[in-house]
Amino acid sequence: MNPELEYFLNQLINGLSLGSMYAMIAVGYSMVYSLLYLINFAHGDLYVFGTFIALMFCTSGMPIVAAMILAGFVAGLIGMTIERTVYRPVRGASRMVPMISALGAAFVLRTIAQVTWGTEPKSFPALISRGAGFTLGEFRIQYQQILVLAVAAIAMLVLTWVMEKTKLGKATQCIMQDITTASLMGIPVNKIIPLIYGLGGFFGVVGGVLFSSYYNIISIDMGMWGTIKAWAAAMLGGVGSFYGSFFGGILFGLAETFAGAYISTGFKEAIGYVVIVIILLFKPTGLFGKKRAKKV
Repeated sequence: MNPELEYFLNQLINGLSLGSMYAMIAVGYSMVYSLLYLINFAHGDLYVFGTFIALMFCTSGMPIVAAMILAGFVAGLIGMTIERTVYRPVRGASRMVPMISALGAAFVLRTIAQVTWGTEPKSFPALISRGAGFTLGEFRIQYQQILVLAVAAIAMLVLTWVMEKTKLGKATQCIMQDITTASLMGIPVNKIIPLIYGLGGFFGVVGGVLFSSYYNIISIDMGMWGTIKAWAAAMLGGVGSFYGSFFGGILFGLAETFAGAYISTGFKEAIGYVVIVIILLFKPTGLFGKKRAKKV
């Protein structure tokens, strides 16, 4: 195989793997944003908190897959609690008030995590033995990379089924269009919204465990990083579109990986945001987003 082609294919699979992890975190963020158009600053700290819980389960002897699922449910319950105690009381207030509430929730989660697990980065166990894989000619693919892509694809298929085939999904779509009208039509808004917060937390933890397992590290600082990445991927794909957020995360991971491979590792973070700015200049709603109608 041509060395340049082999290098390109390696970077492609690396970018798809990284993008899949971004996508999982971004979908969880987008689920909340799509309902209330609230910048959920607590999302990053919530998924990191849940990932630390998964690590705690793993160190106690629980298999990592079971730990990920159980920690996802715990994070979902925490997300529902945050919605009920922090967001719902200020839902009708001016946009700045919910943002401040979200920041407060983020700092509370971060403080509890720091007190419980410390501030130093920790090693995270691998879902599959690191380095294990197979070769196609001279091109090597790791099982970890296949697993990340498979989990992301399955999660997206499950979410698609939930949103299109279940009462929860259809009610969610109604709330996304107009929360007031949905309430007047008898949709239990105050029951649906907490469930979506819970799903957002669950998907965030899945993405967090995949990332920490892939790179063998977890850190408190990943919270703010995760919020920024999720927001950026959601903007790129289109706010209000779960599929857009998913593919936005994929594209964001590809942009960073190829920028680091062909330009400079020092610029790879910036290049991803440059791509977002360029796309938003020509399509302000993002690649798959739709303009939100305003009633007057």
